[in-house]
Amino acid sequence: MRIVNTDSRIIEKLRMSGISEQMKTLESSDWLVIDESNEDITGAVGIGGIFHVSSIQVNQNFRGKGIGKLLQAELIQEAKRRGLSFVTVFIDPRNETSVKLHDSFNYDTIFRIHYSDEIIQDVKLIVFKPRGKIIKKFLSCFNYKIGIFFLACALKLTKPLFKKVLSYNEEDTPSPSIRTIVSKFEKI
Repeated sequence: MRIVNTDSRIIEKLRMSGISEQMKTLESSDWLVIDESNEDITGAVGIGGIFHVSSIQVNQNFRGKGIGKLLQAELIQEAKRRGLSFVTVFIDPRNETSVKLHDSFNYDTIFRIHYSDEIIQDVKLIVFKPRGKIIKKFLSCFNYKIGIFFLACALKLTKPLFKKVLSYNEEDTPSPSIRTIVSKFEKI
């Protein structure tokens, strides 16, 4: 397991391994923790964007071996070493494996967003420093119907900025549906 800055060489290696095909967002990370076997990437976790968004992907052939937990633990330690105040993740609450993994590290669920009819995300946060508590309080305002309405409008307007702000780089993401986000609001 090693920590690397995301550059063109690492992106090419992610693509060759198929990891970034499954999770393209890893290519937008500022840095990554990668696990390798015979110089092939078996799993990666990255972090980027102004909200320190983390993404994780383990190659299908290596799942169930604890690699995801090791990667996540190393990401948290490296985030602390780099002085980050918090780390954010977006998790589909239907993905039991991801929920279990992140809950084991005490990520707090801040709010849920039904981005579209198909995409549901729980926004979770782990706090390391006081500034992280401020971000947590700020994000908590989206756990109210009025807050989620304003978030929906902001997401609709800023979708082209997702890669920079959220380190989100998936190509097939539909435009956010304000109607769906508000009508399917769930308070956490």
